[in-house]
Amino acid sequence: MTRIALVYVTFGLALVGLASAGTSLAAQESGVRLSGILVSQLDGAPVDGAVVSLVDSDDVVVWETLSNASGAFSLPLPPPGTYRARVTRIGYESWTSDTIRMASAAEPPILRLKIPVRPIPLPELMVAEQNDCPTTPAERHRAFELYESVLPILATVSHTEDLRLRMRLVRPVKEWRRGQFLYGYDTTAVVVPQSLPNASPGHLEAYGYAEALNDTLTTFYAPDGDALASPGFLATHCLSPAADDEGDDDDDAVAGLAFEPRPGREVVDVRGVLWIDTVAAEPRRLEFEYTSLRPFLRLYLEPALRVDLQSRYRRPRFQGTRLNESHFGGVLRFDQTDRAGWLVTEWRIARPVLLYELITGVDIGTSVTPVAYPVTASGEVLEILRAEPGIDTDAPSARLRDGSGAHGVSSPLSCDGTPAAGAIVVAL
Repeated sequence: MTRIALVYVTFGLALVGLASAGTSLAAQESGVRLSGILVSQLDGAPVDGAVVSLVDSDDVVVWETLSNASGAFSLPLPPPGTYRARVTRIGYESWTSDTIRMASAAEPPILRLKIPVRPIPLPELMVAEQNDCPTTPAERHRAFELYESVLPILATVSHTEDLRLRMRLVRPVKEWRRGQFLYGYDTTAVVVPQSLPNASPGHLEAYGYAEALNDTLTTFYAPDGDALASPGFLATHCLSPAADDEGDDDDDAVAGLAFEPRPGREVVDVRGVLWIDTVAAEPRRLEFEYTSLRPFLRLYLEPALRVDLQSRYRRPRFQGTRLNESHFGGVLRFDQTDRAGWLVTEWRIARPVLLYELITGVDIGTSVTPVAYPVTASGEVLEILRAEPGIDTDAPSARLRDGSGAHGVSSPLSCDGTPAAGAIVVAL
């Protein structure tokens, strides 16, 4: 007799969370920071939306951040030594400062970087640089016109440090039921400073949108505003005009900007479409899928599963992992507030955990097929609160542009499925 069962348990289930790479690094930061401002060498105007990277004497990036609308930036203070500041901004030539000496944490220098702002026409630049992409020059030109139209918004959409956001979070949880772990979902509310903490653009460019914390736990990231607005995103993705939005058949003002990893990109990455209101030049939502998942699962999750099952069954035969990449990805929705600027107001992300299908029989023995199963986390912004000391956090300070409460986003999960560090759990 042959038995077939889909087993909802593995050795140390890979419950993953959209946790910020900066969360683990935040513990290294002291109260003293390296601050500065970027201004144009020509007229002294602030330079916003630029990636400021602090590189050491070996040209290794130590910290990086984005300049805000005032051109200001702030980085954790590095150890004493010599560094340089590298400034990159899409559509402009990159610039590197002279040597900056860090002698003491007591009095860090305040940097005023006067950079030459030399615009490079973005469509013409990228049409030439993306000649390895499977698109025509005309398609690339149109794609980069769309991209350039929303770039100023994308560069600011992830920056809400002066606010507190009350969010509803729906998170996956593991439950022990009838002798096995099953996934359920738990709804909580949290108060956090950012709608979607994420890995830095440099981290995503170098290591991709997933990383293994150990042999069973992984973290998956999303292409947020900082990622989309970074030079590294253009260096690793092909852009093209997308087909019409199926949800807006009668809306000629909506255009899609499709993106996919450039040829040869081997880490876990993303492909998808950013839907843009071409009249207002505003992003509406972003839909994406993860790519190159199979090598990642084979390298980081399958070995632990094999060891566990080999300890419980006599010579199990392992089949190839069953995987449908279209099941894994997410949706980000953008909106504007009266005073907080642009936010990711809603996100939903499905990421893989590795289960297995077990077939046993007298004649066939034990056959195991690993199955990549989607587990989804989602949330929504309920309210935007003041962050100033002494102000009642229950008092709303900003609303969405249509005057309603927000729909959208929540704090990330940590790798054990709990709210991220620093979140305040409140009753719904």
